[in-house]
Amino acid sequence: MKRFEDEGAYKYSFYSVLYRGERVEVKCPECGGYAYIERSNGKVQWRCSQCYAHAVKEADYEYAAKGYCTVCERWFTVLVTDEKMTPHPLVHITCPHCGANNRATLHKRQVSRGYYNEIQKGRDPLFGLELYFLDHIRGKQIWAVNRKHLNYLLQYVSADLRVKYGGRSQKTASHSIPVYIKEAKNREAVTRVLTKMQHNFR
Repeated sequence: MKRFEDEGAYKYSFYSVLYRGERVEVKCPECGGYAYIERSNGKVQWRCSQCYAHAVKEADYEYAAKGYCTVCERWFTVLVTDEKMTPHPLVHITCPHCGANNRATLHKRQVSRGYYNEIQKGRDPLFGLELYFLDHIRGKQIWAVNRKHLNYLLQYVSADLRVKYGGRSQKTASHSIPVYIKEAKNREAVTRVLTKMQHNFR
């Protein structure tokens, strides 16, 4: 009897994988070969291991003009969204308290993402690249973010006995697996598709 102990919740979410310093494996949009997404030095990038194409998702910034109003002498902070103004260290801003025109210093700050959206329709949420481990079963998608996730799915589906992570009644990694993959009637077909992905790819 195959016994399987489940893993912690959200372990294979897009954000969690990148946060741990692991890679999300995708297909290169240029050559269709093996590529990967990784997070390094605060930036997220994808890179192809075959044609060496790559792209970087630059950090997001917000700009705010800050200072004391020359008329009402109150402190103000005004978000600046006009891209024509953002390259300049000093900008003309209307005081939000009295409406007077002021010259203020522009401050640039990196916006913390906090999280990334989840994978939708077999594509990553930042670059829209198709996952490398992607196939279909009876018209429905079955995918894995990387080889480690693929191995997890295969072990989960083929197990005879599944136990919760740490024996506790909390959410586990399997709670995000679609029902059609978990169903006993699809077990053989799902195992076959996952095994094919495991052997047919890199």
